[in-house]
Amino acid sequence: MARVLPLAAKAALSAGANNATTVGNATVVRVVATAGVVVVFRTDSDDNVIGSFTQLNNSVELVEKNASDKIYVTGAAVEVAKVGYTA
Repeated sequence: MARVLPLAAKAALSAGANNATTVGNATVVRVVATAGVVVVFRTDSDDNVIGSFTQLNNSVELVEKNASDKIYVTGAAVEVAKVGYTA
């Protein structure tokens, strides 16, 4: 299991494309879903969708992205945090 290095405080992210965020220009984002099933989207800085995946309720995922890429979710709110990996 990877160890996670917290780099900033967690924040609530409401559902909707208009809430897209770079999460503090993070290159790794920890996404915690506790309010239901969500679809996590990664976009470039011009809001073009690069990829997406479904995340189940009560789960945690780590999303790698470029610093200028954005994250948003649909379906329910999540918590996000800027993190790094440690050895």
